[in-house]
Amino acid sequence: MINVVAGEMFTVDFRATPSTGYQWSVTGIPDAVELVENRFVPDGPAADPAPRAGAGGTHTFTFLANHNGRIVLHFELKRVWEETGIDHRDVAVTIG
Repeated sequence: MINVVAGEMFTVDFRATPSTGYQWSVTGIPDAVELVENRFVPDGPAADPAPRAGAGGTHTFTFLANHNGRIVLHFELKRVWEETGIDHRDVAVTIG
């Protein structure tokens, strides 16, 4: 569970290996939050701008909490061309 105050930003992180074709996505974003950034940061030296093939890293979703409430963010790990994901995660957020 994540607890934030309205007006604050917060992040949700997942381990990922996008070279497999699988990517995390957030589905059905509630009005109480706004997706500000969606990015992947590869493991390894920060000076290495090109991720190595097969290298893992962290997929980070940054949100802005807009107003008070309790919500659940739904995330799915899947290939964009496939109907069904291989993993699903729900993250509860309390804004108050």
